[in-house]
Amino acid sequence: MEEETFWRMKSIERELLDIVLPVITELKNYFNSLLHEEDGEKVYIYDEELKDIASGCTMGQVAGFYVFLNKIEKNNGLLNIAKGLVKTVNEIQLKDGGFSQPYFAKKGEPPVVDIAEIGAVANSLYHIFCATKSVYAYDTLIKAADYLLTQVAEENPGAVYKRPQVSGDILNGDIYAAHAWCRAYQLSKKEAYLQKVHDVIQHVASRFSKHEEGWWPYSETWGGDIEVGNSVSYQGTIVGFADICLPLLSETLRDNWLKIRYKAVETMLKAMKEGPNERTEVTWWSRDWENTWEIYLAFWRCRNEIKEAKEVVLGRFNKLKEEVDKRKIEVFSPRIAISDSDRTPVSTTFRKAATFAGILSYMFLDEGII
Repeated sequence: MEEETFWRMKSIERELLDIVLPVITELKNYFNSLLHEEDGEKVYIYDEELKDIASGCTMGQVAGFYVFLNKIEKNNGLLNIAKGLVKTVNEIQLKDGGFSQPYFAKKGEPPVVDIAEIGAVANSLYHIFCATKSVYAYDTLIKAADYLLTQVAEENPGAVYKRPQVSGDILNGDIYAAHAWCRAYQLSKKEAYLQKVHDVIQHVASRFSKHEEGWWPYSETWGGDIEVGNSVSYQGTIVGFADICLPLLSETLRDNWLKIRYKAVETMLKAMKEGPNERTEVTWWSRDWENTWEIYLAFWRCRNEIKEAKEVVLGRFNKLKEEVDKRKIEVFSPRIAISDSDRTPVSTTFRKAATFAGILSYMFLDEGII
């Protein structure tokens, strides 16, 4: 990295980057070892635990990580890898613009389509396009944003069906959609995307503290009752992924959201001391808080307003640095495993590493820190 760029950062940002540089190196070596090339053109990643090509979402996240790496190393070869990966992501995207979810999929059944797969990768697609002008990154994002328009809930214009089979309003799914529409609008200036960003943020803001002070439930019925209760992990997703929408909001809505964000993060910090249980993390699959990086993305968003949030982020990343020094990439191996011979794994080491790499890159790229 150029010295001028390093010293232009605030002290907290320089400190975090200094902490994670060894982790970044480990991830780079790991991802490089998984890269495959066919006919001198197609670049993809094979997930050995999944026993298949990696999902479009995870490959897109890694492609975004290579853009982040280029900011550090100033190596255009890294951008070429990003462009190759995003071309493959474009090729495996479903015709309607959605992405299939290959994890915990039942053999012989049609793949599950989940808009979280779009929301988690939309930011990477945006940053890849900004860095490379890849038509594949642009096309993938716009097709995904158009698909999301077809999934707006009939019951509420500010909600989005997270999966076609789901009956209720999963609030983090709404934010994933707003996040994707935000990035699509910033590239295309299509007014329909901007309107939906506003609709979703207004709706999700209206559900905060409706059932319990300081919390969103994981999901509600269309009548507004709790369907699935509190979740630190998914509250982190809401806070972390809504942030990029702030510049597009009206001043009134933005100010209201910032107040909600502050209170939501305070609630999460208190719950972290209590630990995951039926009150703080009702969703069993997301109780590994130490390795749920959306939580730390949410805290990072509030690092300048809430001192404890900053301290928790630095503490966790310092611990990660020590863990990677001892265990290398195995640090990202899933801790919650489900043994079901009829299903694919609920997660894999690569998926966990890709999610972390994507979120780490967002922490720096979203605000132009690097």
